[in-house]
Amino acid sequence: MGNLGAGVQGKGPPIDILEERDALSRALLSASASLAQAQDPEAILRSACDGLITASPRIRLASMYFGDPGDATARPTYAAGPARACAHEVWWGGGRRTRATPGQEKLSSTDPVIANIRSDSMLGPGRERALENQLETCVCLPFDEVDSGEQGLLVAYADQPGYFERVGLDSFLAFARLARVALEQAAARKQLRDLATIDSLTGLLNRGALQKILEREHAQSQRHGRPYSMMLLDVDCFKQVNDTYGHSAGDKVLATVAGITQRCLREGDWVGRWGGDEFLCLLPDSDDEQGALIAERVRQRVAEAPVDADGRGIPISISVGLAHYPHAGERLDIVLTSADAALYGAKRRGRNRVVSSSREARGMSSIAGQLDSALQSDRLHPVYQPIVELKSGRVVAEEALARIRLPDGGSLSAGSFVQAASQLRMLRRIDSYIIRVSVERWLRQLSLAQPRACFINVSADLLRHPELVDDVLESAAAAASDGNGQQRSATPLIMEITEWEFLNNAREVRQILAPFLDQGIRLAIDNFGSGQSSFQYLTDLPVSYVKIDGELVRRVSRETRVRAILRGIRDIAADLNVTTVAEWVEDQATGDLLREIGIDWGQGYYFGRPQRQETQDNVLSIR
Repeated sequence: MGNLGAGVQGKGPPIDILEERDALSRALLSASASLAQAQDPEAILRSACDGLITASPRIRLASMYFGDPGDATARPTYAAGPARACAHEVWWGGGRRTRATPGQEKLSSTDPVIANIRSDSMLGPGRERALENQLETCVCLPFDEVDSGEQGLLVAYADQPGYFERVGLDSFLAFARLARVALEQAAARKQLRDLATIDSLTGLLNRGALQKILEREHAQSQRHGRPYSMMLLDVDCFKQVNDTYGHSAGDKVLATVAGITQRCLREGDWVGRWGGDEFLCLLPDSDDEQGALIAERVRQRVAEAPVDADGRGIPISISVGLAHYPHAGERLDIVLTSADAALYGAKRRGRNRVVSSSREARGMSSIAGQLDSALQSDRLHPVYQPIVELKSGRVVAEEALARIRLPDGGSLSAGSFVQAASQLRMLRRIDSYIIRVSVERWLRQLSLAQPRACFINVSADLLRHPELVDDVLESAAAAASDGNGQQRSATPLIMEITEWEFLNNAREVRQILAPFLDQGIRLAIDNFGSGQSSFQYLTDLPVSYVKIDGELVRRVSRETRVRAILRGIRDIAADLNVTTVAEWVEDQATGDLLREIGIDWGQGYYFGRPQRQETQDNVLSIR
């Protein structure tokens, strides 16, 4: 056992080395708990400084730096201890480090260093100030890179010459290792937080993080009566960019739009990736006019910045929907719906434009109210239109078209509300209700006549909600059973899908429809001939029917090219054992031509208008 004397220039009474080591070990072990509780690097190093000061009265100053190792003018960001007032002056050369100072050298090293303040020639003008504050020696504990290129440096000063050599560095190094682990854990926590809140492609907030901000800002706007604007934008023809130039070019387009949008916003505005090629911006304390100016600025900047893809410039544009609180509505979901409706309006009017929700939202809100009221008061119902076999004129099926009965006795056709229902995410409620009513009606007709095929139009909105899919499957199971536990030879249900709703992705359609196909439900493609991938559906899906787009059918009597196209569809369908159904047949001449061409079935006003006729068997479609 030896004594650590004060030395010639030392201050304070001699101390017992072993007792000092034990005291240091106990104190630093106790202080390590605070390291684990700190959440960020600076808080961890502050806890380390406080722990060193607590460990021994011999340690009069502990200071730390966390930041860029190349900063030659760095000063300590925190100091603790009786001599903390002089921390900046004694920090490796009076606060300004040069290449000759140990502090600068140690920031690029991982090894600790001990310096005698009286004799070390590299300490610079801070030496005298250190000695005045009874600082005789110091140990420098650097931390190599822990996050984003930043480094930490912890320096402890003692009032006894040779203190660190005599006591040893084991306790300090163990404490430093604990601090290092805490720093690594803090970096890992930050990375996890970033993964949870940041979109990896664009660097913007992701939808979940942005949703929380929207809720907070909306609540504050309500509380303080402050307006805000919401801007929803997406990239025009983005799927075409991916298909033509590749997904890497598509990613570059999204990153470019994200960067331009960020640069166009004001300080305090928020922007995030809302999903796919959609971005959402929240503009606090802005009225309609201010929001429109910002939206137009973003649109113009994007249009002026083609994206380079392997030497080819990709021209890009965006469509923007703008909604303003409180004019769009009092609830956040209504403001979001208004912005979405405005974006849809911008797309419908030709893209590459800004549309405000002021007019769009009023119409959407009115339709939303009528739909909700109709569903609540049982005023939504199907009407039935016959489908005939063209060769014999025999009715072989029917289609049910959705209608809303108005309080004044009038009626709204599906054409008046289906697009709005799609934008307002209400189609699934309409589909679910009509399907259930149609299947129940069909079952009631079994005792009256031989049931005909029951076409049921199902939207992608419904198919992506499992709880509603289960209801549809239960109805299908009921229709497929004869009531005695026996399955019918063929289910009467035929499910219509419209290809554009599924983003032209036949593989996705097959996965979504698998439970229905397994149940024996047959598949029909609606509006066949109007999209780009109709024939891909015939290749990849077990299609039983194709309903030829009504716009083509209307032109068949006056355009030879259309007749040639229909003959081609007929031939392909016949080879695949698929039944063809022509929609919108409105006169005898059209019906006769379709029969001559060889189309199997026809539907339209020529054969019968939709009627609410309880004796007919039902077929469903929503237009």
